[in-house]
Amino acid sequence: MIIESRGKIGDGLFAVGTPELPAYLLTGMNPAVFDAGMTVMGPVYLKDVRALLGDETPLRYVFLTHAHFDHSGACPYLKRNIRGLQVGAHPLAAATFRKPNAVELIRSLSRDYEDRHAAQTGGEDIFFDALQVDILLEDGMDFDLGGGLEFKVVATPGHTRDSISFYIPKVKALITGEAIGVYDRNMTIHPEFLASYNDYLASLEKLACLETDMLLMAHYFTLTGEDARGYIAKSIARTRIFRKRIEDNLHDLHGDREAVVKRIFREDYEETGAILQEARPYLINLAAKVRAVAEGK
Repeated sequence: MIIESRGKIGDGLFAVGTPELPAYLLTGMNPAVFDAGMTVMGPVYLKDVRALLGDETPLRYVFLTHAHFDHSGACPYLKRNIRGLQVGAHPLAAATFRKPNAVELIRSLSRDYEDRHAAQTGGEDIFFDALQVDILLEDGMDFDLGGGLEFKVVATPGHTRDSISFYIPKVKALITGEAIGVYDRNMTIHPEFLASYNDYLASLEKLACLETDMLLMAHYFTLTGEDARGYIAKSIARTRIFRKRIEDNLHDLHGDREAVVKRIFREDYEETGAILQEARPYLINLAAKVRAVAEGK
């Protein structure tokens, strides 16, 4: 089944925020949130966490799949408003948050949304400042949340170098960020190999080995049952198709990467209107995918 990422998803597992920018709350002895959307979502996440936990104080952790602005943006707000909250992320993500130019890019991309959605923040301080990562998450690490509930950290580079996924064996749930691609409005899978096509494909093949009953996607949807179990094989196929499309365009356009980006943007974004993403971040990501293929990464 394919459902919106909203409300209760499974026993002790909830989507908070909006389907466009969900964070996933795992309740229990030491509750945790996975990913933290854009800056504008901070007050929304906090409100939903309070409603589900009684108040925000039981929330112990926020775990990030990667450092992009639409997955980490609300993290500083949550840290400022929840005493003792700890942030876990890959060591490369922790290093990214210490780089002034990376922090400024997160702020710049966030402002595009803050200007349009100022009303939903209630005038609160949602500013993204340099984010301190408290827990460094490495591939294969088992993290105990107490009460017999744990998750495994799975390194899934390719979307970014710092991408990690989280597998929760008790409920056979997988939280991946964009390591597995995203759906468009036509429910076509769009691959997201921004850092490396080869690493991205290898990460998909690694995730395909996990027994998954719930697939909690980065944006809009949660998949359950057969849809969850069959998705990654489809994503692998779509990834190979998209690479071939880029290669064909690079050949037709004599290696002009900018021209390839413009052509695919026109075909997929302007002509069909199927992409569920703002133009600016979509173009940044598309250029990275074309570069990854052109340079054989």
